[in-house]
Amino acid sequence: VPGARAGLARGLRAVRSAWLRGPCGLPLALVRSAGVPGARDRRAPAPGTQRGRALSLSAAAVVNSAPRPLQPYLRLMRLDKPIGTWLLYLPCTWSIGLAADPGCFPDWYMLSLFGTGAILMRGAGCTINDMWDRDFDKKVTRTANRPIAAGDISTFQSFVFLGGQLTLALGVLLCLNYYSIAMGAASLLLVVTYPLMKRITFWPQLALVNKRIKRHFMK
Repeated sequence: VPGARAGLARGLRAVRSAWLRGPCGLPLALVRSAGVPGARDRRAPAPGTQRGRALSLSAAAVVNSAPRPLQPYLRLMRLDKPIGTWLLYLPCTWSIGLAADPGCFPDWYMLSLFGTGAILMRGAGCTINDMWDRDFDKKVTRTANRPIAAGDISTFQSFVFLGGQLTLALGVLLCLNYYSIAMGAASLLLVVTYPLMKRITFWPQLALVNKRIKRHFMK
């Protein structure tokens, strides 16, 4: 059986030789360096390289992908930081859900109205805040890159932008009943005075709490 063992050894050497060679009989290392079509290289990519751009649907990514002239306005209304919008919108969804008939889904029309209103009014509040605090924001590292403080948007431009947000919000408000219109109009006083509360108290969030309580009972 020595002959059989010798034949098996020759077969293994032939398989190993074929495995180490690529297309056209070239050595595999030479195939990789020459880039011969059909050769597969299973080596891991070099550090720092990317196989492709990762898809991101975060709010910051959406703002960064917007047209460049529009980005300062989106950052002014904090569209890249939606946590404040959620804090304004979730109490509304809770109220709309409680008002729905048992076993029925909440009114999608009302959810969309209040969702749009939450985005617009939160943006308007942030715009007013940055207009009031533009001189202070320049002196603080955390806020120095805000659009007005950084000079990306002038005070006049922010004022016009604020008027546009409030006009759209008024259109949403007029779609509601008279009680909701009265409550929404009353909350504007808190939106305007909230930035000023930081100058006279260490608890300016009290103004926001009162505003959210009013919005909770608007439905």
